[in-house]
Amino acid sequence: MLEGHCLCGKVRFEIRGRLGGVRYCHCSLCRHANGTAFSANSSIRRENFTLISGEEDISEYESSPGARRCFCSNCGSPVFSRLESEPENIRLRLGTLAGEPDVKIESHVWVGSKSNWFEITDDLPQHDEGAGPLDIGTG
Repeated sequence: MLEGHCLCGKVRFEIRGRLGGVRYCHCSLCRHANGTAFSANSSIRRENFTLISGEEDISEYESSPGARRCFCSNCGSPVFSRLESEPENIRLRLGTLAGEPDVKIESHVWVGSKSNWFEITDDLPQHDEGAGPLDIGTG
């Protein structure tokens, strides 16, 4: 089991099972939402994600049609996102995990819109746009 929380600790969660594949997303929406060059996201089954506390502190923002970014309304930490077209999955922000998960980074996505002040120096595959569905974590 993995545990995680937002910066202030009001939103706490547990994850059962393994995390899915991880991608570094360089799209402008992720950069603005996280204040960084990219976000690190893993898709997991919603049934494997349990909010332990802070459900009332989760706010959502629809950043594009059908895509909702979920964050702590107290400290602003992005916790996960969800797509209305995939109600059974969420995309967890890995920076919220309390421990070091055993994950495999798959690729960089939306590199065609990445910031010019960040240089990708690893050998992971790069995609100008998205790269299809992520491997979903299982129980």
